[in-house]
Amino acid sequence: MSLFASAGGQRIKQVRSVLEHIGLYVGLAVYTAAGAKIFQSIEHPNELDVLNTYQALLISKRQVFLRAVWNTSQNLVNYHEKIDEYLTEYESIVEEAVQHGINVVSQDYHVSWNYIQSVFFSTTILTTIGYGNIAPVTFFGRLFCMLFAIIGIPFTLSVVADVGQLFATLLSTIWDKYKDKIQPIIDKFKKEKGEDEDMGIGNGMYTAIIVFIFLIVFLSCGAFLFTLWEDWTFFEAFYFCFITMTTIGFGDIVPEKTAYMLVCTIYILVGMAFTTTAIELFRRQYAESWKKMQELRAQIQAQLKLADTLRKLGEHADKNNLELDVDIAGDLAELKKNLAKMKKGKMKGLEDIDINELDWVEKNRKVRAVTIFIYETSL
Repeated sequence: MSLFASAGGQRIKQVRSVLEHIGLYVGLAVYTAAGAKIFQSIEHPNELDVLNTYQALLISKRQVFLRAVWNTSQNLVNYHEKIDEYLTEYESIVEEAVQHGINVVSQDYHVSWNYIQSVFFSTTILTTIGYGNIAPVTFFGRLFCMLFAIIGIPFTLSVVADVGQLFATLLSTIWDKYKDKIQPIIDKFKKEKGEDEDMGIGNGMYTAIIVFIFLIVFLSCGAFLFTLWEDWTFFEAFYFCFITMTTIGFGDIVPEKTAYMLVCTIYILVGMAFTTTAIELFRRQYAESWKKMQELRAQIQAQLKLADTLRKLGEHADKNNLELDVDIAGDLAELKKNLAKMKKGKMKGLEDIDINELDWVEKNRKVRAVTIFIYETSL
């Protein structure tokens, strides 16, 4: 009976965990959707007013300019001055109209604050990407943007961290499943390169390389899809994916096809989680490698200090005709091994270690020495 109760309790915990994950994702989706609707309701009417105003100005100034050309052609007095005046006014309106998204040729426009674009804009706020291609201009729109970001950014970071944890668990599961097949290949490769496993750095490097390859593949898949949806080259699409996933968000290249905007939003959220996981793995491996290097540095310094002490003891023994042999062949072998690791790894930060005593130790594998007590009392 207790066995069934334990199994039931375990199943309830699993279901609760799944519901918590789903609740996070659904909550973020609802929050984003609601925020996008509010942004649209605030900014869209103002955008329409501005676009209609500039559209009317563009049309009227164009007609004024054309009439001026015709009228002044009947009177040659101040002809060039008048044309220049009307043309300057028309060019000024054209510049402002283009900045607001009006097509000068067709004199038509497309709105930026439709619902799909509003969802995309909300996503760029929550993920802190901030392309800047659209932004609120009204007082209430900017006020709501600040409130929306204050609440939504921590919420989104929690979701991204949760997705990243799922990715890490997935990668660990894949590794555990195929470890027996992958590890022999890595060991063989390391053996061919003559790497020492005591360093603990090689495994981290291979892990980082594998994660980097996965990241490149993920970005490449997204880039390929964007080349199908947008009029981009593969490099432009890959550049957009990289700038987006790292939250740099220049905004020089942004999607324009609203039909695929929701898919793009999902890709960004998933991609940020994956990129964050990859960067965290890179950071951990770098920290681990640095720790190993510092441990090796301390070990080499201690062994060199011992070698220097033995040299001084040997010199003191020579002066006092003391005959006590100390075999340091083992210590010398370990010291040479550590120095070989340092050179093979081409480690930075170990340049200040003094290895001048190594030649003396090499010539005196079995040095004559005295006890520390005799040595210290004679100084």
